[in-house]
Amino acid sequence: MKILKIVFALVISMIMSFTTVSMAQENDSISRIELSKNIIDSFKIELVKDSESSFGDVKAEDLEYVYTIVDNKIASGYGESFKPDKGVTNEEAMTMIVRAMGEEKFAQKMDTEHIELVYDEKVSDWARPYVVYCIEKGIIEYGSDIDPSAILTKENCDSMIKNGAEYYNKELKRDGLTVYDMLDKAGQNMLEKKTYKATTNMDITSTTKSEEEGTDDTVINMNKVQEVQFEEPETVYTKDTTIMKNPETDEEMTMTSEVYMKDRIMYIKADGQAKWTKMDMNPMMNELQSMMGSSMNTSTLTKEQLDIFGMYAKYEADEKIEGKDYYVVSIDIDDESFKEIVKMIADKATEIAAANVEATENKDKKNIDEFIDDSDNQEMVKEIIDTIIENVKMDINCKYYIDKETKIYDKIKMEMDMNMNFMGMNNEAKVTAESKYHDFGEKMEFPEISEDDVESMDL
Repeated sequence: MKILKIVFALVISMIMSFTTVSMAQENDSISRIELSKNIIDSFKIELVKDSESSFGDVKAEDLEYVYTIVDNKIASGYGESFKPDKGVTNEEAMTMIVRAMGEEKFAQKMDTEHIELVYDEKVSDWARPYVVYCIEKGIIEYGSDIDPSAILTKENCDSMIKNGAEYYNKELKRDGLTVYDMLDKAGQNMLEKKTYKATTNMDITSTTKSEEEGTDDTVINMNKVQEVQFEEPETVYTKDTTIMKNPETDEEMTMTSEVYMKDRIMYIKADGQAKWTKMDMNPMMNELQSMMGSSMNTSTLTKEQLDIFGMYAKYEADEKIEGKDYYVVSIDIDDESFKEIVKMIADKATEIAAANVEATENKDKKNIDEFIDDSDNQEMVKEIIDTIIENVKMDINCKYYIDKETKIYDKIKMEMDMNMNFMGMNNEAKVTAESKYHDFGEKMEFPEISEDDVESMDL
């Protein structure tokens, strides 16, 4: 009996020891709400006070943190629940940290074939880009034996967030500003000047090939100079001068055009036109700006546009040009991203055109309006747009040079490669452009257009 009691005591002791260890591990783990708060504090993310999100299992004092995490797309809920007390795996934590830094798109583009982890086979397919990113950027130690599928401990959480915050503040910020904030600040500083001018010099090489045998390629070289004047809020005058060599005669041809927009009324005049063509852009501009931002007619990037393009933006090495020190922001838009953006705008534009059909005495315009208003025709237009988009490949890189002193970008460089296949023809275009901004705050002179100078658009 005595031996039995001793064995029983040992069993109880083992059970209690195991329970204590389990409880210690559980208490050492980090919940979703704890990780959310850590991320928000460490990356200094502004709290969202109100949200359309609704979760019934979140305490009132934690709602702002949950709103912030969900609205910033760092994590999502489970239907009407957020599960704030649920444990987080290591790979889930890495994912949230990468998203908090605004680096998700860059992570998605990384090579995920080679991961130096002891528990490589335990990395979920969806998490591989985030884990690779964290290894590459030193957020977790190279060759780390962290099990991606294991529950996140306080030690690992502290290490990941510390390393992530150090990388974020050192590599992804300049003067304490993220690339998103820097572009937004530069745009706002430009608008505060009320006026400015911009001159863009653009070189274009276009090569057209036909599928027909024996047909020579057509190569066209163009130089375009665009002069822009802007006055806050949306008055813009643009003059384009294009010099192109005739591929057959090798003679140079010069073409000019002017566009003036005030109060969202557009005036257009090209070579050979004695009068300006007038177009009321208000209906379409109102709708497009609700989607794309509040300064569609400026060269600055709005918060809404940065939401679209900012995910591809990153800081490059600082540069010194003509005695000025610049931060350099690079925005890369690859083919997939280009298609996504253009399709979104094209679909919206088709809806706008259908929603803004207006009665008119112009017979031709009335026929066009009736065509646009027909739902079958709308679908046909969308199919045509989709076909064009699918047959166009586009890669664009823009570099914004932001003056360190003024926090204004006074220079932009752009490179674009385009390939388009359509109706048996293939066109390859290479574009390089450089824009320079100047005369900030100076008085602008715009065209004076009277009713006698205008002709209505004949549709």
